[in-house]
Amino acid sequence: MNITSSLATRIIGLFIALMVIILLLFAWFISQSTVHNQQVTTQALHQELAKNMIKENQLFTKGKIDPVVLDHVFHSMMLLGPAFEIYVVDLSGNILAFSAPEGKVKRRKVDVIPLKQFIDKQSINKPSVGKQVIGQKVSWPLLGDDPRHLLRTKIFSAALIYQNQNQLGYLYVIIGSELQDNLDQNLLGSKIATQTGAIFIGALLFALLASIIIVLAITKPLRALNSKVVSYHKNQGWRQGALLDPSPNVMPPAPGNEVAQLNHVINQMAVTINEQFEQLATIDLQRKELLSYISHDLRTPLASLTGYLETWQQQQAKPVAQRASEQDHYIDIALKNAKTLSSLVEQVFELAHLETGSVELDREPVAVAELAQDIIESFKLRAQTAQVTLTVSPRDSSIQVDADIAKLERVLGNLVANAIRHTPPDGQIEITFESIELEHQPRILIRVSDTGAGIPKDALPRVFEAHFRAANAQDGTSQNAGLGLAIVKELLALHQTNITVSSIERQGTTFSFSLPQYLI
Repeated sequence: MNITSSLATRIIGLFIALMVIILLLFAWFISQSTVHNQQVTTQALHQELAKNMIKENQLFTKGKIDPVVLDHVFHSMMLLGPAFEIYVVDLSGNILAFSAPEGKVKRRKVDVIPLKQFIDKQSINKPSVGKQVIGQKVSWPLLGDDPRHLLRTKIFSAALIYQNQNQLGYLYVIIGSELQDNLDQNLLGSKIATQTGAIFIGALLFALLASIIIVLAITKPLRALNSKVVSYHKNQGWRQGALLDPSPNVMPPAPGNEVAQLNHVINQMAVTINEQFEQLATIDLQRKELLSYISHDLRTPLASLTGYLETWQQQQAKPVAQRASEQDHYIDIALKNAKTLSSLVEQVFELAHLETGSVELDREPVAVAELAQDIIESFKLRAQTAQVTLTVSPRDSSIQVDADIAKLERVLGNLVANAIRHTPPDGQIEITFESIELEHQPRILIRVSDTGAGIPKDALPRVFEAHFRAANAQDGTSQNAGLGLAIVKELLALHQTNITVSSIERQGTTFSFSLPQYLI
């Protein structure tokens, strides 16, 4: 077995891949969450920074920025460290002054909306970490434009600049200078990378070990089932009548245990395969026997037919007066053998056609007593020759069954013909009808009885096999093919009913079957 293509290996690989994705998403979330929380905390701590700077310094004099005061503010901030960037902007957001070397500032104007939101939010309530002020659509951290970058935004502190109650602009303080950002990014990135790497490796090893244990435990029944199926196929278990499970459960397992259910279903399939294989072996044996019987039964009338025709041909050299009576005799025997051969071939094809399962019924109401009387009339001459009596009881035309009339006629005809062959002179053959109820359904029980030689007890199970003849058959030397009862069984099977036989030697035989009663 290729390990890389096994189900357990693929599940383990999928599990590890999912763990890697989850770890990467977790690392990204931790990184973003850390930065976010840091920004919230830093902005909350420095929210009064700009306001306090304005209180301590008068930045505007006569409506203009006082450069001395501004230099003092910049110098004071430099003493605190390079963590802040100070900008003075007018009410439209234009940058009027800044604490940065020339060339560092990329923007000349910033968006004043975040500044107004910051001041309004500050005037309503002092912010608390992770809490949004009721009635405000903004929450910490508030981000404003970074003048040192064309697209970047950063946390800030802002306050309005007044002179004589007139608003002249804003003091805009970026919290976290560009230098600090670079240092924080390097340190944080290195720390996160180290921690994430350690977590990643540890989690990956844990996921690998856990997935191996869990997947192997889960797939153990499936792997055992696969081993059974492969062994069953390799050893051709159906030829030996073997099962996947030596002691299979008759009842299916409870829902939810899919592997056990699959094992049960496959085991049941193995039982079915074994039965079908046995049926195929039996059918193959019957086919060989049928071919043997057919070849024997065809050979006898063919040899007789050929022999008498050759004799008739040789008689052509004799005088007409001498050969006339002999020719008639030969022609009669040849004709009889030709009819026997034709009947045999017809029965063989009829049985083969029925066994294909392609025959359909044309059901209709059938007055079965009248049909039986017609059949007896058609066998009257043959019965007289055999010196047997044919009767029907009762002769009630109101008795009707739901059946295919042509096929039912064939059934009764075969049974009567079979009874005539096996009934000695002065015997009796009777067709009777009786109303019964079977499985809460009204039916008509039909019996064909004779007072013939009967059938030995050990031969009863085989009487419906093609070409079977009991040892005490009255016509053992005749050219009867022995297919009549096999055809009867197939025709009744089409009607979804079975035929049974009961017999006592030297007393007679009775064939019985039932059909649904047709109720008007």
